[in-house]
Amino acid sequence: ASSQYKIALPPAYGPPIAAPITAPAPADKLAYGAYLAGPLGHCLECHTPMGPKGIMYDTDLGAGGLPFTGPWGISVSKNITPDPDHGLASWTDAQIDRAIRTGVNKDGQKMMPPMGYGYYAKVSAEDMGALIAYLRSMPAKKSP
Repeated sequence: ASSQYKIALPPAYGPPIAAPITAPAPADKLAYGAYLAGPLGHCLECHTPMGPKGIMYDTDLGAGGLPFTGPWGISVSKNITPDPDHGLASWTDAQIDRAIRTGVNKDGQKMMPPMGYGYYAKVSAEDMGALIAYLRSMPAKKSP
């Protein structure tokens, strides 16, 4: 039996999905990386700021700045665009990979929750390569 969700989702979740999402071919590295960062891995959901009308995908995609409150205190999502001042421009692919998989940043510091490092630790090398290629292809954005 298929799952049924009878509770209305918050507006920030965006419009309902009208049709199944089909994964692009892994050979199309950027399209596949966008798929991994978007509907599959939800990277863009947490790493894009929230505005009065919801997640600011149209203007600040990947710019970070979304606060998360939990037992750890408040953590703020990182800018995952290739911006040289606020984003990943100065990070190596290995540093990005390590941050996603283990929660250790470029400078060797442990990052805070809520990112699911344990889940991302199991991403294949090919998928991680596509994800990183996509992040590097995004328009650079300044953090809010």
